[in-house]
Amino acid sequence: MVETSEGAENGRQTLIDRLREAIAGAGINHSEVARKIGIEPSKLSKSLAGTRKFRVEEISAIATLTNVTADWLTTGRSARPPLRGAIGQMHHEPSDSAVLTDMVPPPPPVESGEWMSKGTRNRRRIVSAAWELYADRGIDNVRAEDVAAACGLSASAVNYHFRTKPQLLQAALRYSLETIAGVRDLNEPSDPVATLRHFARVHAGVDITVRRVWSIWIQSWARAESDDQTKRNLTAVYSEWLDMITGVVAAGQSQGTIRTGNTSLMVKALSVFIDGLGVARSTQHMPITDEEALSMLDEYLDAHILTGTHPQEEGT
Repeated sequence: MVETSEGAENGRQTLIDRLREAIAGAGINHSEVARKIGIEPSKLSKSLAGTRKFRVEEISAIATLTNVTADWLTTGRSARPPLRGAIGQMHHEPSDSAVLTDMVPPPPPVESGEWMSKGTRNRRRIVSAAWELYADRGIDNVRAEDVAAACGLSASAVNYHFRTKPQLLQAALRYSLETIAGVRDLNEPSDPVATLRHFARVHAGVDITVRRVWSIWIQSWARAESDDQTKRNLTAVYSEWLDMITGVVAAGQSQGTIRTGNTSLMVKALSVFIDGLGVARSTQHMPITDEEALSMLDEYLDAHILTGTHPQEEGT
């Protein structure tokens, strides 16, 4: 097991932060990371949620995979080398049947003031602009020229960073994932029950950011029905979403506030419930008030997820 000089709990959380940053920067989804370092995806999710300690060999393997040093991951002291591997692969021309799930790195969250290369900064600007346009205008109604105008770059710059529209769409999907992960410590849940309740409540609201998240998801689901490439990309990104929820549920199970049992089935059922409610609220094909949505979410969590040994949050 890994020990650092930063103190047990604080050191472990800092280690997890750096591991997440390295994985996000390399643009490799969590399922692929788990496969390449030789562990089950559920173990990686638990480790990234702080409920399982990383082994030394796992950290070393992630360092090699993401092109950073093991010393930087474990201590944060050494300088971090540039990320070359995954980004370099993106400029290879894919065949029509190529799977793009590992080719487009997500827009990683960057602390204010953190140094970014010009290329990384431009990619962030492109993805952010495309995300808003896809959500507001519809994916099929947005051209590279529209994205370029919105982010202040040239169309050739957009095409340089994203050779095909499916690549940019997958980056937009990952951007939605990053947005949701930041709702309330979804990646690092200190209070899993409060995280699930708050997360569910956010999805019941009409906040413009969440509305855009739902717009991107719903459009992608529709495209995936008849487009295999979209289906592969969506499946890869959605698996990361399931990994994040699995981490929250696993953390709650270890604390005794979330029911034990088939964790995977529990996560899938919760996701299906939230997705269905999100579609109904977004398309408005079924009249559901804010109060009704909140009541349904709380009742579902109490009936199927939580143990009943936790205090009820204020307002629930």
